[in-house]
Amino acid sequence: MRFTGCRSRIQSDIETARDMLLEGGLGLVAVKDGKVVVSSRERGVRPLVDAVLGARESLKGAVVGDRVVGRASAMLCVYCGVGAVYTPLASEGALAELASAGIPVVADRTTPAILNRDGTDRCPFEKMTDGLRSPAEVVDTLRAFFETRR
Repeated sequence: MRFTGCRSRIQSDIETARDMLLEGGLGLVAVKDGKVVVSSRERGVRPLVDAVLGARESLKGAVVGDRVVGRASAMLCVYCGVGAVYTPLASEGALAELASAGIPVVADRTTPAILNRDGTDRCPFEKMTDGLRSPAEVVDTLRAFFETRR
């Protein structure tokens, strides 16, 4: 993906996010103006939910790098107004949500759906957000889910 003019900052942040995920061992990173504003080594959607709930404003305009981006993660990114997304793996649903919101995404690979960790079914968060249409609904649903598990 090539950006021109003021968007070159986004391209640089995408490259930083990519390097930190692939070479730095992170599961999630958010980069804004060349600075890391959020990072986590944890897997899954929870680190992004925690970032959205705790640091939503710092994510606005940032590049979010996440190892796997399904529809739930994409809707969280839309909710925050991120500037772009980088991921090694994205679902078709995630790509559609990000495209609808006008958020550029760089995905190394795509898949029809994200699978659960043992590969036997769809990811539970993809299933959980199937009927939800707004990013706020997704945030509320995921917040409630994780609050019951604390």
